[in-house]
Amino acid sequence: MLSEVKAVTLGVSDLQRACTFYQNALGYQVQTQGELSPALAPLWRHDPALKGRYAMLAPDDSGLGRIRLVAFDAPGQRLWNADNLYNGSGYYAMNFRCRDALATMQAITAAGGSSAHEPSYWEVSDEVAVRDSINDDPDGIRLDVFSYERGGELRGPLHTEVSVLQTIAIATRDVARSVAFYKALGFQVLFDRVLDFPELQTLLGTDRPVRIHNVNLIKDGHIVPGRVEMFAYLDMQHLPDAPLREVAVPPNIGIVSASLASTDLDADLALLQAQGASLVARATLALPGFGQCDVATVLGPDGEQLEVFQPH
Repeated sequence: MLSEVKAVTLGVSDLQRACTFYQNALGYQVQTQGELSPALAPLWRHDPALKGRYAMLAPDDSGLGRIRLVAFDAPGQRLWNADNLYNGSGYYAMNFRCRDALATMQAITAAGGSSAHEPSYWEVSDEVAVRDSINDDPDGIRLDVFSYERGGELRGPLHTEVSVLQTIAIATRDVARSVAFYKALGFQVLFDRVLDFPELQTLLGTDRPVRIHNVNLIKDGHIVPGRVEMFAYLDMQHLPDAPLREVAVPPNIGIVSASLASTDLDADLALLQAQGASLVARATLALPGFGQCDVATVLGPDGEQLEVFQPH
């Protein structure tokens, strides 16, 4: 059985700067750090000659929703830019719950990140309303932080100022296909909506009015952190596809993978491949942040890389 998203891996340009930023902006702490082994190169699809380091960060010791930062001696390009904003596909943003979205936004900007606007109000459903702010870390990696105006009790208490990773957002050109893939992995739809309200352009920081199809999925219907979210810009069908599949690899800058724990790697790989995932590589090694594991990486329906590991 596959878990919820246990960690995301971010390619950053400066490891120490990134660690300091996430400590000061989100209250995350470094749990483990060290050098990256060349043996990871086939799994992560990068040049084994590159030398890199990693740091695993989290706000608590729960083991949920952690961030793995990786930096190499030759940083690459940013994954997202103005040219692929509306038609790119792949990992797009990380989403965090916080006690006060405005205070967290201010902490992000004070720590060296950026934000285009103060938190916007929007109603997720009849029961839930939030204040939401879209921000960037110093490398331009997108951080979506929100606090509940209504309905927070439905998701349980918040034990830290900023939560473990709540959701990883995937930009897609085919929402139905992506949703079907993650439902086959045990995720269930939490909400499925077309978002079309006046504040959406401000919230997303786009250069034009937009509508998006947004679907949020929760693991097994009850594991709140580590969710996956699909979204697609509507009315952009005239734009050619711009998948990040070949560039979302170290040492490039952005979200390069999501990690799921497995209790039976052989069975879970069979499941993933039956759903159309393509195997990248498989190995047994010391996986940064997780210890000795059997590990495989696969590419999902939008070219997003999933790291599936079974601890020894």
